[in-house]
Amino acid sequence: WADGLARREPGALAAAREQLMAEVDRHRFRQFLFFRQWAALRECARERGVRIIGDLPIFVAHDSADVWAHPDLFQLDAKGEPTVVAGVPPDYFTKTGQLWGNPLYRWDAMRRDDYAWWVARLRAALEMVDVIRLDHFRGFQACWEVPAGDPTAERGRWVPGPAAHFFEVVRAAVGDLPIIAEDL
Repeated sequence: WADGLARREPGALAAAREQLMAEVDRHRFRQFLFFRQWAALRECARERGVRIIGDLPIFVAHDSADVWAHPDLFQLDAKGEPTVVAGVPPDYFTKTGQLWGNPLYRWDAMRRDDYAWWVARLRAALEMVDVIRLDHFRGFQACWEVPAGDPTAERGRWVPGPAAHFFEVVRAAVGDLPIIAEDL
């Protein structure tokens, strides 16, 4: 992306909005059609007693719209690059661990606004599915933090996540959470 867009400068965003208006409108229309069709499919499933399970990974990609729109919620440097990334420690399956490379959250920043980003993410998912499979559930308790740029996950360390407090706050905002906790 051009620097101005990458930094979300208002002038660059306005110019892109105007320049890309037709393309954006095409995508909006396709999304409108998709969501209308999805709602009909979901209703058909409900009528037949079928519940739809959706997958929601704990981490998002560095090049995602989420990181771009909310850089303050992620551990990024002044250039927007991750300072630490997610992974898994070395074990008998992988001697060097697994280096996933996803930027890690600033749970302190998220806690200050009662996890509003997560609340919105979960609400959006629950508009599309009946049950959410939270991938890498263990990461809410603690996650393996690896210095960005390391070639392997060996130098990582366990850092605490938001733990039960997260689920208490989110449940108060969203209501009962129909989740499946995935943890390998």
